[in-house]
Amino acid sequence: MKKLLKRKLLLETKFFNVTDNDIIDNDGHHVQRLLVEHGGSTVVLPLDDQNRVLLVKQYRFPAKTSLWELPAGKVDPGETPLQGAKRELMEETGLRARRWKKLVTYYPSPGFQEEKMSIFLATGLIPGEKPEIEDEHLEERWLPVDRLEALIKSGKIVDGKTIIGMYYLRLQH
Repeated sequence: MKKLLKRKLLLETKFFNVTDNDIIDNDGHHVQRLLVEHGGSTVVLPLDDQNRVLLVKQYRFPAKTSLWELPAGKVDPGETPLQGAKRELMEETGLRARRWKKLVTYYPSPGFQEEKMSIFLATGLIPGEKPEIEDEHLEERWLPVDRLEALIKSGKIVDGKTIIGMYYLRLQH
């Protein structure tokens, strides 16, 4: 975007806003774009000493099915993506990690939203108490890295952040 001419708030929620924007694009054309404004998400790839990854399964309304995926969530106001990753790992699994490494930050859908996702590798895992969260009903499963890669290749794991996280894990090894 070269220049924002006008921004109109269409929807405001606790997770994101939707705006209607009149802009001058990089080619000098006047265009209208709807935008989902989102503060960002954080994703955790928990890897244990046995080379297994912890996935959570939850129902995703847009996909109309339950998906196996890496623990993830919204970055809260005032949090860094790493702070959000530490919180999400604890909230969704009860785990904490001694070591953290950023694998990648990317735009999951830049055609209509500004959300950035950051994926962190969490190792040196320490079990703990998982808090009760009213609107999250998660099933957990540890999968060996090779088994998880086979499920991705066969199309049984279709969550984008999980696929990208596993790709970047392989780049590290």
